[in-house]
Amino acid sequence: MSQNIPSEEKSLPQVVNHRRSRGCLDFLVKNAALTLVLLIVAIVLFSLARAAVYKIRPYERGLHLRGGAFVGIDQPGWHIQIPFVDTVIALNVIERSGVVEKLSAMTADDVTMDVSLLYTYRVFDPVRYQLEVLDPDKIVSNFVQGTLRDIVNIHHMDEVMHSRAEINQQVMTELQKKQEQYGVNFILVQIQNASPPEEVVSAIKDRMVATQLEEKALAEASQQRTLADSEFYTAQKKADGDAYQITTLAKAQATQINLSSQAQVEALRQTLAELDGKGPLAEQYIQVLIAQELRENSKWIVSSSGTMPIIDLREVATQATATPAAP
Repeated sequence: MSQNIPSEEKSLPQVVNHRRSRGCLDFLVKNAALTLVLLIVAIVLFSLARAAVYKIRPYERGLHLRGGAFVGIDQPGWHIQIPFVDTVIALNVIERSGVVEKLSAMTADDVTMDVSLLYTYRVFDPVRYQLEVLDPDKIVSNFVQGTLRDIVNIHHMDEVMHSRAEINQQVMTELQKKQEQYGVNFILVQIQNASPPEEVVSAIKDRMVATQLEEKALAEASQQRTLADSEFYTAQKKADGDAYQITTLAKAQATQINLSSQAQVEALRQTLAELDGKGPLAEQYIQVLIAQELRENSKWIVSSSGTMPIIDLREVATQATATPAAP
């Protein structure tokens, strides 16, 4: 009897616990519909809470629409909306980039060039950009391409290739005229590449080679002309020196002859003065002097009736001397 009492006391808590768990299970089974309803209500409330609360990031702006009508612009932070009634469009407003790759454009001198352009812009009016323009990114890209083509059309090929800074500024100026319309601010415009077609590049290379050959030919011609001028100048100076030397020598000889003649005349005058009044002896001596003078001088000029015939008395004297006397 005493041994059965402890065993019953040990099994009593187990029976109690079993009865409790069975009671809870019976309660849940009896109230299953209510439990399901509570669970559904909790899920719905959690979903509505999540749908009602939303976040706008620092680089975004929210376009708040209610029933299709624009309500306002949501700044970065947490906001609340009416689920299934309000719509929020999160729009990225930080600087974004675009690229124009190999745009074919005709220059002012009728050369087709392939031009590449990098541009960046930022959305400053989200309402106009998103709600008033259909596919705004595509429209902005097409507008940039058209502006670039128009600017290239008014410049020559050399300007497009070597004056990129000026063209960038002109493109930027034209793009800024449409900023208000599209709700954007253009920040950077930079031409990445501007090159003519292959056949034009080949023609340019040929022209450069021809120009170099022409410059080389002109340099060689200039060098030859300089050398010829130098040789001509040297020959001219030599001729001038020879002429001066001959002229100086002739003047010296003329001066010498003149002085010699004057000396002979003076000597003859003195001789005649000494012979004056000497009688027949003086006349014979004078005849001897005349004959000697005729023999030494080659030519004498005899003037008569306005003419001046030249008589070579030396030849006559030589012939007379060479002719032997008759026996």
